[in-house]
Amino acid sequence: MTDTTVAVADLILEELAPLISRAKRAWATRCAARGLSMTHVQVLAMLDAAGPQTMSRLAEGLGVSLPNATGIVSRMEERGVLERAHDPADRRRVMVRLTEAGHEFSRELGDLRRAQLTALIESLTPEQQENLLRAIRDVHAAILAQPVAWGTAEEGR
Repeated sequence: MTDTTVAVADLILEELAPLISRAKRAWATRCAARGLSMTHVQVLAMLDAAGPQTMSRLAEGLGVSLPNATGIVSRMEERGVLERAHDPADRRRVMVRLTEAGHEFSRELGDLRRAQLTALIESLTPEQQENLLRAIRDVHAAILAQPVAWGTAEEGR
């Protein structure tokens, strides 16, 4: 990377930071109303995207120890957004999956994110919208060109 590329990347990140913080505050408000933390949202997103997971896989995905993941899951289970069950194929494995309430809350957060982005995009001129679309497509292509850096090479394992 050149010094210019690093400087531009820093400027982009500085511009994005307040937007991301604002979105996180809106999410945090919704989560707090349900007694859920942002870590809980991460668990919801993981389970919503990949389906039921073993406790060990969930701990690995969160980057926490198995006992720590167990505590997180227990609190979420108390709030009714997920449930644990033994894997019928191997009773030693505990599977974690979203409840209907968990799916609903995940959809609610997705709807909030979509509404936030829609309002933002609608506030732009048509020319700005086209420029943004081109830029996002370029970023998408760059991500696909670096699958390991973005975790896409590990999907499906």
